[in-house]
Amino acid sequence: MYIQINKSKGKNGKVYQSVLLCRKYRDKETGTPKTEVVLNLSKYGLDDKIITALKTAINKTKGVLVDSEDLKINKTINFGFIYLLLIMMDRLRISETLEKAYGSKTNIIKLMIIGKIATQGSKLHIYNWIKRNSYIAERLGIDIETLKLDDLYFELGEFSRMQTKIEKKWNLYHSKRHKNIYLYDITSSYFEGTENVLSAFGYNRDGKKGKKQITIGLITDSTGFPLKIQVFEGNEIDCKTVNEQLRDIKEQFGAEYIILVGDRGMRIRLNLEELTESEKQNISYISALSSSEIRALINDKVIQLELFSKDLVEIEDGGIRYILCNNPILQTEKNQTREALKSRFEQEMSSIKKSWDKRHEQNLENIKKIQKGHKNNKLVTAFTEKKLDNYKYRVTKFLKQYKMSNFYTIIISNDIFKIDYDLQKYQEAKSLDGKYVIESTVKKENMSTKQVREKYKELQNVEHAFRDMKTDKLNIRPIFHVNEAQTRGHVFVCMFSYAIVKELEMVIYPWLKKYNKENNCKLSYHDITDELNNIKVSELAIGCKLKKIIVPELNKIQNEITKLFNIKIEDIMTV
Repeated sequence: MYIQINKSKGKNGKVYQSVLLCRKYRDKETGTPKTEVVLNLSKYGLDDKIITALKTAINKTKGVLVDSEDLKINKTINFGFIYLLLIMMDRLRISETLEKAYGSKTNIIKLMIIGKIATQGSKLHIYNWIKRNSYIAERLGIDIETLKLDDLYFELGEFSRMQTKIEKKWNLYHSKRHKNIYLYDITSSYFEGTENVLSAFGYNRDGKKGKKQITIGLITDSTGFPLKIQVFEGNEIDCKTVNEQLRDIKEQFGAEYIILVGDRGMRIRLNLEELTESEKQNISYISALSSSEIRALINDKVIQLELFSKDLVEIEDGGIRYILCNNPILQTEKNQTREALKSRFEQEMSSIKKSWDKRHEQNLENIKKIQKGHKNNKLVTAFTEKKLDNYKYRVTKFLKQYKMSNFYTIIISNDIFKIDYDLQKYQEAKSLDGKYVIESTVKKENMSTKQVREKYKELQNVEHAFRDMKTDKLNIRPIFHVNEAQTRGHVFVCMFSYAIVKELEMVIYPWLKKYNKENNCKLSYHDITDELNNIKVSELAIGCKLKKIIVPELNKIQNEITKLFNIKIEDIMTV
């Protein structure tokens, strides 16, 4: 059936309208299509609104017919990015790792992992965030009505106590990533407060003077994907953490052969000397030498300065491979920086010496005046200890600030302001600018000279991990926890959060490079996460009983990103 509206004009020019409810049918004998008027609706005096509603009701063959006033959106949340994080947590087998190795309250740990990426905030921030987002809570299997802030803190402590078991399972799932090569580096993270037993004053990498800190050691595969993380006291020295990590890799990961890649501060060779023969069996390393160690090799005639060139040169001595590397661009930069620092230091020294000379001349003048019988017996004839200490403090400060302590010796007394410059030491230091030596015990048949250098360069992936963890992608710092177990749990949670971020970067950055080039734009990682956040989930209420989850139409970038990660919109809309 259908509504048919007929209009006709009378002799007086007036327009008449008839509203008919009709149906189509075929004559059984002739097969000719015919129309039957079922009901003349004109006599009921229906207005246009009711007629339109009737037409809609008759034409609507699927779904439910409701009035526009019965349609409303109950809530809308930014869910696209969160959904991707949930997917990545499953794809990386974080969920599986936690469920099998941790079990109890896994959903709260998953909340903190996802919440850290989504909010970059504290546990209180994450708690308040999930309380506002019941849809996300349902996805995580969390009852926000019964959830308490203390639940998050309690599970952090329990999570840290299960760390060894969890890391074993985690490495089992990702053992194919590293292929016996482990990158290791450490960083520090500062505290707000002083009560934590792990906090201590140490080598400050955050530029936060007067703040206690913890030391964090991270083991990754060659791409920087995190495999193990450990918290040490804030004053722990880099090299003192190495042997413990090696033992853990052997025991927890069951590694039969280990190649540990660490920077020069790890002093891996010296650490291995402290291990027993059985402990250091099947352990090789790749590291770098300090400037003093390079100079010692030159003095001992093991290597020669002229061997440093653009091409790699390898020398083997005592079972250790030394790979001589030179970076001309870095050499120029370091030379220019050193010269600039030297110039600024000498300007500061000139200013300080002028002040000392002026005061010294005045002292000598006062001595002459007294010798001639000057009546003022309060004339200053010598520097006070306080004044001399002030000059010495300023000199020491600038020696350290401009890194000139090795090249200048400065003597200050009541009668002398002497500056000795060691040109030979300066030239020696300058000759090593841009030059570095990689040492390794990996056998040549297992890794070529070029491969050893490339593996050492991959340490920048661990540095990148620390940058992501400490800046606006995760904001692991500052740390507010007082309890030791909760502090360790906080860092452990951040490791899993970073695993997700790392995997996102591995997919997004190559795509971004191509997309920006093709579209002549400069989108960043954060632009992409913002676009994902703008994929909103809305709960549409239809009448008094029916509810439906809807997602607005995606734009071009959102469509491409969902395809990139193989996200299906219909899965997002599933309650």
